[in-house]
Amino acid sequence: MQQNKYDLVAIIRTIKSRGKLVLSITALGLIASVLFVSLRPNEYTSEASIIVKGFMNFDRNQLFNDNTLFTKDVFAKDYELDKAMTILESGDVKGYINETVQYQKVKNLSSDEVAFRKIKNSFKLKRTDNYDIEAKFTDTDPKLAHAALEAALYKAESIYINFFEDYNRDVTKEIDFKRKAITDSVAILTDSITAIRKRYNLYSELLPVRGTVMSNNQSINADNAVGIEQLQSLIQVKDKLDEQNAKLTTLKSQYNSFLNNDKIHVFYKVSGPYVPNITSNLAPFIVILASVLAAFIFACLLVLITNAFKSQA
Repeated sequence: MQQNKYDLVAIIRTIKSRGKLVLSITALGLIASVLFVSLRPNEYTSEASIIVKGFMNFDRNQLFNDNTLFTKDVFAKDYELDKAMTILESGDVKGYINETVQYQKVKNLSSDEVAFRKIKNSFKLKRTDNYDIEAKFTDTDPKLAHAALEAALYKAESIYINFFEDYNRDVTKEIDFKRKAITDSVAILTDSITAIRKRYNLYSELLPVRGTVMSNNQSINADNAVGIEQLQSLIQVKDKLDEQNAKLTTLKSQYNSFLNNDKIHVFYKVSGPYVPNITSNLAPFIVILASVLAAFIFACLLVLITNAFKSQA
């Protein structure tokens, strides 16, 4: 079988034979890159690195559990970071940026849709290996870039917190429902205890209440012994319900205290955002070198392809 072989010497000779064309295209690439570097506007990128607080910090049932003083899950897990990223990338955040910095007006854009698209291209997010989120906003105006990034982080954090505030309100409603059910049960038990005291004439002492010993002044016979046992059983159940009700009352107070607190933080800023004073444009020599190299490669390929077609004709 005949194998196709590339003759490097022949390729170089072919390119050299059309040297003027290759040099002309390369020169055009050089001129275009110099013009681009000279005319392009300077761009500035405001950056911030943030750590997200874990969900467990907002769950009062976990935070104030009898077996722990404070949750160990301080920082967010993977799925929690996904939620934070989703919020940061949401239309609500982009809309808040547009509204806060008057992006559409400042950039003289035709519609909100165009503004949203440009904001999306300028606003970049990245998750790091250290479970941080890096946020960047790029613009020709360094102050606008900084203001836009500040607005994005503020709005995303507010949305994040609002979720937990709504959750806490729902929890307090559920606690109230459980407390009402317990209160109803306690009322029924109280009526039953009153009936047993009346039936077995267990009034000389308020015993049995918390223990199992009767006063010596109370005569015990076969009839009131049954009443005493029933009374003890009902009071034990009532005590447990009262204890549970007290815990729920405390838990509700803790959830309410979360709602009444001053603004808490979800995003801890490791660095930034700041007003950038150094452009984020690629260095001119890199742009020019890359353009000249790309133009030279294009010219060589053009010469080789043209020569191949001529050879087959």
